[in-house]
Amino acid sequence: MHIALFVCLCLGMADCAFAAATEAGVVVNMEGTLAAKGVDGTLRALANFEKVLAGDTLFTGKDSYARIKFADGGVISLQPGAQFKIENYNYDEKQPDKDKAGFNLIKGGLRAISGLIGKRGDPDSYGVKTRVATVGIRGTKYGMQFCQRDCASIPTPDGNPPENGLHLDVEEGAVVVRNAAGTQLLNAGQFGFVRDSGVAPIIISPERGIRVEIPARMGVDKVRGGSDGENACPDDASQTAPQNPDDASQTAPPNPDDAPVSK
Repeated sequence: MHIALFVCLCLGMADCAFAAATEAGVVVNMEGTLAAKGVDGTLRALANFEKVLAGDTLFTGKDSYARIKFADGGVISLQPGAQFKIENYNYDEKQPDKDKAGFNLIKGGLRAISGLIGKRGDPDSYGVKTRVATVGIRGTKYGMQFCQRDCASIPTPDGNPPENGLHLDVEEGAVVVRNAAGTQLLNAGQFGFVRDSGVAPIIISPERGIRVEIPARMGVDKVRGGSDGENACPDDASQTAPQNPDDASQTAPPNPDDAPVSK
């Protein structure tokens, strides 16, 4: 606490929130543009091996992808045009009872691999919320696509745009989807849908399901000094936490593609 106070006094209060923020993870693979909006409202551009912090809202640009590895070994891969907030995050290897990973998918789609949070302690310590429902995990690989009149480019069997709402697919394990209207368990191989916060989550057929796609090249962790396709760690190579990256310069990012973040 004394160290944090000293840093705040040295940097000034404008930078205090950034200095005191908890490091949540590292950008381990990205293409295009990725920006973070911190708790103090400051925007910063991110590149491979740079940190993401608790409280950050992440924005991927057009035709951009980002893969984030968290301290507990969990992974979130964001599609183009996504907005994703790390609402709270805490991982201490020696204190599983204090685990917490609370996320918010504001816009767009993601694929996720759960880490140790939610597995080694309270299973409800991990959750991803949207405006229509919250998703909890039970040791999982899964996808989420939140359509808000912006999914016209996603192909469907009938050729029509996907219905507005939250689409889910489970590759491994299980997810629990909850809102005020009900709760639904989705197991591996199943698809789910939530129309809005007043309608209970449901299981839908694979023919109606939307699977979130992330290019295979984004499914690896880049390593410092390696070229594309070399010295990369594929998914499930380990569940260890990423190493702390070197401090990165805080360059001004481009404006995020979309409107200001809703809270």
